[in-house]
Amino acid sequence: MAQVQEMSLPSLSVGQDKSDYLSLTMAALRLVNPWAAAEPAWRPEPEDARDRVITLAEVACHDTYNDCWVVIYDRVYNITGFFNEHPGGADIMLEYAGRDASVAYRGSGHSRMAAKALDRFLIGELPMHERMYRRPGGMRLSDIPD
Repeated sequence: MAQVQEMSLPSLSVGQDKSDYLSLTMAALRLVNPWAAAEPAWRPEPEDARDRVITLAEVACHDTYNDCWVVIYDRVYNITGFFNEHPGGADIMLEYAGRDASVAYRGSGHSRMAAKALDRFLIGELPMHERMYRRPGGMRLSDIPD
């Protein structure tokens, strides 16, 4: 929220020069920027990505170069901004756009550092009934990232 500063402004009489009015107006504009966007009075708390539940049907809607989500080990990642950084290129990631890419991810031998780098793209997790790995009685893999 903007802070208000107090200052005394000289009083102007009707007969004074127009340049004084301009100076006064410019001084007032320096104090209050009328073009600045007002901050909203209420902002929602940022939600933790691990708390957001995203279904496989919703993931399937994001299967293009400009909007690409994948599922890896029951977690949903928005990898749209990662195409240019991926060492294997964008084509391999687009092959799994909107789908579960866990087997491809595991099969290509990604390092622990790559698994840790995924965290910045995490946007949610699958609901419990759609999970294969992170659920009671699910597939057990010793090296699934936490």
